[in-house]
Amino acid sequence: MKDLIAAVLGLGAAVGAIWFFYKFVTSVDPAGGHSDGWIALGLAAVAFVCGLLYFLGHVNKEEEIHITQ
Repeated sequence: MKDLIAAVLGLGAAVGAIWFFYKFVTSVDPAGGHSDGWIALGLAAVAFVCGLLYFLGHVNKEEEIHITQ
């Protein structure tokens, strides 16, 4: 269940980070896009942490292979 939550939250944060980064880059007002940049950076950090939680949760969970198989 933890993996599913981390995956969904991480993918959502990644999509949000891409969207806010796009808004930051295409902003016409030079002073108006700073908050979009910070939001994009924060969402990218959330996506990174969720990715770490997802992938590090699978460490040492390999199936045992018996010698007779």
